[in-house]
Amino acid sequence: MPQDIRPMLATAINEPFDDDKWIFELKWDGYRALASIKNGKVNLYSRNGISFEYFKPIYDALENNDFDAIIDGEIVAVNQKGIPKFQLLQEYRSGNSGILEYHVFDIIYYYGYDLTKVPLIQRKELLKKVMNWNETIIYSDHIAGNGVDFFEEVKRMGLEGIMAKLSDSQYYPEKRTTDWLKIKTGKRQEAIICGYTEPKGSRKYFGSLILGAYNDHGKLEWVGSSGGGFNDKSLEEIYDKLNPLKQQKSPFNNNPVGLPKANWVKPILVCEIAFSEWTREGMMRHPVFLGLRQDKSPKQVIKEDEKPAIKTIKDAEKNLKTKAMKNDNSSSSDETIIVSNIQLKLSHLDKIFWPDDKISKGDLIDYYRAMHSFILPHLKNRPQSQHRYPNGINGMSFYQKNMTDAPDWAETISIKSDSTGETVHYLVCNNEATLVYMANLACIEIHPWNSRIGSLDNPDWIVLDIDPGEKNSFEQVIETSLVIKSILDKAKAPGFPKTSGATGMHIYVPMGAKYSYEQGRDFAHIIAELAQAQLPDFTTTIRNTKLRGDKIYIDYLQNSKGQTLASAYSVRPKRGATVSTPLLWKEVKPGLSPSDFTIKNVPARVKKTGDLFKEVLGKGIELEKCLKLLGQ
Repeated sequence: MPQDIRPMLATAINEPFDDDKWIFELKWDGYRALASIKNGKVNLYSRNGISFEYFKPIYDALENNDFDAIIDGEIVAVNQKGIPKFQLLQEYRSGNSGILEYHVFDIIYYYGYDLTKVPLIQRKELLKKVMNWNETIIYSDHIAGNGVDFFEEVKRMGLEGIMAKLSDSQYYPEKRTTDWLKIKTGKRQEAIICGYTEPKGSRKYFGSLILGAYNDHGKLEWVGSSGGGFNDKSLEEIYDKLNPLKQQKSPFNNNPVGLPKANWVKPILVCEIAFSEWTREGMMRHPVFLGLRQDKSPKQVIKEDEKPAIKTIKDAEKNLKTKAMKNDNSSSSDETIIVSNIQLKLSHLDKIFWPDDKISKGDLIDYYRAMHSFILPHLKNRPQSQHRYPNGINGMSFYQKNMTDAPDWAETISIKSDSTGETVHYLVCNNEATLVYMANLACIEIHPWNSRIGSLDNPDWIVLDIDPGEKNSFEQVIETSLVIKSILDKAKAPGFPKTSGATGMHIYVPMGAKYSYEQGRDFAHIIAELAQAQLPDFTTTIRNTKLRGDKIYIDYLQNSKGQTLASAYSVRPKRGATVSTPLLWKEVKPGLSPSDFTIKNVPARVKKTGDLFKEVLGKGIELEKCLKLLGQ
């Protein structure tokens, strides 16, 4: 059963239409929500992965279904007349009188079957039959072909709008396509609160909210200011949320012109705005605040321009026909997705990178997307060395440091090489889009520096790389790791183990960017020599491969500026698509194998364990105290 699926998204168009290839549904004024049901346990969450656990009536109603499934729908709160009101949903947790409903319009997984490739109309037929419907869980019905009359009726009733969906469309998680379209009866826009102005007259707390949205290039733009839609209670509640977020600097690239003195805040809170039209300057005219959007991440808030209906519909029908004609056995496939508000074109997704395991480039990208929240903290603000395998693990590979052809939206840092004197433009991976971009370049391995921008000469950690020879067993690697742990324990220095993903182990010691690379390397050297002295029969600290013989090399020389190792949670170009996986020390025992951890099982593992390596990014050891303890 897939985990943490993100919903398929729709494209906005400017007018309704009639077409027999399309079905039309109500556009509900609430929170988009996916629900997974497994063994009677329900998980209800937003398009941003946030749990809706406080909507308990929906949980209780869904538990009446005794099958495994993932369904898609919208949570709304309706008034006594049955009309959904976004404000009622906003106030639900405060004990308002709105009635909760979950309107379900799609099913994408059922009893072991992935339904995403099944035509929409068939998915809806199945959905209608299998669910236990009641006054809380409601089937979102549709009409076929007649969108214009349906839209006019919806408009007359004062509802938000309609959805138009190609009846044969597939389900594309987290992808915004023209297979699904939305037509609103009035202008609505999600916006990020970027600041506020001072109140005037008898008004309290603030005058108006300064609003922003991201453009197509990922830049935060001013889109208007709203002082309408508030009462005394909401003014106070919103001010209490904004006050701790105050900052001196404007979050916009260019400060808005013509605004009164502004109090800037971190661009974290998302709200819903109704307005009359966009001005020529790109501002919302007559914006009215409707409520906060707790289900949306600010990075998902894109300035939404409605596309012309006729061209969009024709293009969608043409694309669907092209997909239907495509040979399923083709050797390559391309796909365009939006990640972190960046449009990415992915290529050759079905190219096999691990021939023995039938694991493709698309599988690699899917893994890094599933793991982005765990791996990104270990990559943030660190120069990256790209290890690229364009033809999979059995083809030729190469390292690329100088990323002069990186896209404009990707962050880079220019560093002068100590060895050549040349300037190298390193890629910096600070978001999911960059991580996916790297994987699309066939970067199987992720290799970050040990230090970050702002403290490039001071590593955040040191590492003991336990590198066995061909005749060493992994049991000896484990024994070496435990001896190193015992030495670190005597120094009262925490050590964090992870599999290398190949044949060895890595043990990290947090340094907190307080010491130089040379100081960190010297400390690692001491630990390595003490460990080798306890295990002279099968370990060595001699780097030269001819001189070390058939012994495990305890490598402390990786602790130099610019040297890199595979990151925690990095995939390795090894059989089975193994992953360099953080461990608990109690797992480092006979029977452990690096092949136990692969792209197929590590995402599920970390959901249970959490990030076992997060303390590597902590404040670090007190080196003098550690050395003194070892001296004793």
